[in-house]
Amino acid sequence: MSQISETIDNEEDAKYYRNISETYVRKWEEFGISRDGSHAKLAYDWYGSWTTLYNLYADALLCFHLEGTSDSSSPSPLDYEDNDKQTPLKTTDKHHHHHKHSEKKTGFVSRSVYKMQSSWYAAVLQTYGLPLDSRHLYTKSDWEFFAAAVTSSSTREQILQSVAKWVNETSTDRPFTDLYETESGGWPGAHFMARPVTGGHFAWLTLGKACGGKAGEGLDFLDDDDDEDDMGKGGFEWDEEVEL
Repeated sequence: MSQISETIDNEEDAKYYRNISETYVRKWEEFGISRDGSHAKLAYDWYGSWTTLYNLYADALLCFHLEGTSDSSSPSPLDYEDNDKQTPLKTTDKHHHHHKHSEKKTGFVSRSVYKMQSSWYAAVLQTYGLPLDSRHLYTKSDWEFFAAAVTSSSTREQILQSVAKWVNETSTDRPFTDLYETESGGWPGAHFMARPVTGGHFAWLTLGKACGGKAGEGLDFLDDDDDEDDMGKGGFEWDEEVEL
């Protein structure tokens, strides 16, 4: 909403919505991450749980992860070379309202969250893929590919190879399913076949085109072992408080 407001030159709403979103995302990082800081929890009060953050893909697809970097002025997701029907009402290279904390922060969701989940996925990967969460060993392949798209090249390769292994070894001759068991390779009960959601399998390819091609490149930090931790818990000053 903040970026939409900026597009139509509504500075007051842009500031209001950005303050809410940045306050809320920091609260989520505080409540949603395990106590040892190794992974995201399935629920705030379910301390032994873990989950795939497949919706983190949207953060990268919209290029919010580029904020605070040299690519932060990259084209909007609406700016495609072959797009002659839809263009932003306003184009700007300025960073979003240079708040007090903007110099200390890289990305809307902290880079450390991306790196944390990338490492965790590699640790919990099963024979035929990445389970959806800690409740079961089954996965949704579309969400699995969303999650894989925002991991390091090594973790992504491991996930894709495990899915390829499942495709090669599965005993069914049915069309590609988006719901299967990652250890046995069988059906978890429901038989999902050739559904449109399998378009999610192209998630990584889509990032290669988003925001002038910068979306995928903006994830190169995941392959940098010495990238600093920027969770910044408690280290940010907000311009104004939001009633939570």
